[in-house]
Amino acid sequence: ELQALGLGDIECREYSAFNLEEAIIQGVRAEREGAMALVCAPIVSTTIERILHIPVATIQPQESVIRAIQLAAQKVR
Repeated sequence: ELQALGLGDIECREYSAFNLEEAIIQGVRAEREGAMALVCAPIVSTTIERILHIPVATIQPQESVIRAIQLAAQKVR
């Protein structure tokens, strides 16, 4: 998928977190391990941007939210 975007030579790693505290810890960990940028959820991006010294990109989960609503509606029907 990264090659389709023209980003085939970039290494991506996942640092999963389940709450705000873990997201901050994982962001710091990623930066310490040499991350050049970070992608995270909107709810934590502002806080993480204040802590890290690398660029932070915020996920815009429109499609996944719409799909989740559709699935929930199907289950209710």
